[in-house]
Amino acid sequence: MSVRARPDMLLSLGCLALCACGYDRKMSGVIASYDTGQFKQAASEIQPLLQEHDQDAPINGVVFHLDGGTVLRAADELPASVKSLDWAYETMRPYLDQAAETKITEEAAAVVTNQTIRTYRGTSYDRIMLNTYQALNYLQMRQFDKAIVELNRAALWQKDAVDRNADRIQKEQAAFESAGKSKGYDASATMNDEGFRTAMEQAYGPVWDKRGSIDYEVPVTSWLRGVAQMARAEPSSWDQARASFKSVAGMLGDGANALVLQDLAMADAATRGERLTKWVWVLFETGRAPSRKELRIDIPLFIQQVPYVGAAFPLLEFHDGQVASLSVEGCKDPVNATLLCDMDAVVKRSFDDQLPLVITATLVSSASKAVGTYFAQKAAGDYGWAAALGGAVYQVAMNSADLRCWLTLPKQWLVARLPRPDSGTICAVLGDGQRLDGLAIPDVPFTLVHVKSVRSGTPPIHAIMPLNAP
Repeated sequence: MSVRARPDMLLSLGCLALCACGYDRKMSGVIASYDTGQFKQAASEIQPLLQEHDQDAPINGVVFHLDGGTVLRAADELPASVKSLDWAYETMRPYLDQAAETKITEEAAAVVTNQTIRTYRGTSYDRIMLNTYQALNYLQMRQFDKAIVELNRAALWQKDAVDRNADRIQKEQAAFESAGKSKGYDASATMNDEGFRTAMEQAYGPVWDKRGSIDYEVPVTSWLRGVAQMARAEPSSWDQARASFKSVAGMLGDGANALVLQDLAMADAATRGERLTKWVWVLFETGRAPSRKELRIDIPLFIQQVPYVGAAFPLLEFHDGQVASLSVEGCKDPVNATLLCDMDAVVKRSFDDQLPLVITATLVSSASKAVGTYFAQKAAGDYGWAAALGGAVYQVAMNSADLRCWLTLPKQWLVARLPRPDSGTICAVLGDGQRLDGLAIPDVPFTLVHVKSVRSGTPPIHAIMPLNAP
């Protein structure tokens, strides 16, 4: 930004950011209905937002369509859910093989304004979970081959995240640091300030200044791919199922992977040509994953004319109140579901890995705006009052944390595993006392029962999916 920026330019940029931000506010009505299990109402409320942001693809379209996919799925509007998730996938797909994750011109604009006007391209777990939910849609619609395609796409996203993400983060952070220095601001001086470090450690703990590669694999996705490959009933697919179950068992670690080790043993038996028992899995999706809230603090700039400025950083906000357990009746003894995937941990791991970059970008952005506003007011002369007004609007509008995230992901995935009962029916008992009685299990080798609950006391929903490949 030129230090000779006019007051009207500052006001225009402020209006731009105000238009770009506020995703959580726009979604508030949808989430209120979704949290109380009123999925049809939530679907009705999100449809106008999806239509509006079909025209806003470069900025917020992806995040609206991610939430659209899960909300519409919960409302049993599967074709609409497929369409919404396809929209998000087609928008993000180029980032897998050819499109740069970062556009230089957009990053320059983000320094002038804030992170909310960056195109939302999706986190690594967004991309993986998008294809996971799409696979569940296709399994429920009895389009087995399409479900396999989606799970293979999720595997590609996982590999891509591991291969490229750490390098990308380092390059982006270096770019922001360079942009700050070009404007006379050294972000490292602020990050080494004792007061700033104390504030960051209180807010984020020891992760705030760390950076490195993490494992982006999502256990529920790899497990579901293993289950789907088992259902294909082909020697090559059993080998793939074995590899998936082995990977998940390693992710869960000793003591937490007993069920997945049973799945692994089943895959081993299939590869040896042994006759398999008919199995039922009950996959329980519960709660809601973290959203984001804003942390505002004054940061030291070490610039004589503007010693301090307010800056806004994102914080994770965790949501409790979920149904914490599920058991399945139908065999001799009830079977308790065990934790398969902690989405709180998946989201936090990704958030922590991105945090150093977010902090650097926010520092450079806040400093650039503060210094630019100071010089604009000074250069305005007789119009200094207008520059001051424009600068005030500009800084308030621009100093906003990016709170966009997929709001309707679950908090946890649990799974129970049992032989198909002779009666052909099971009952799922939720930890809040609610029951799903008389669930009819088809007479096929493998069946997946998907149960979903957002909050304790709200009505659960379910879907029964025969996994016999056509």
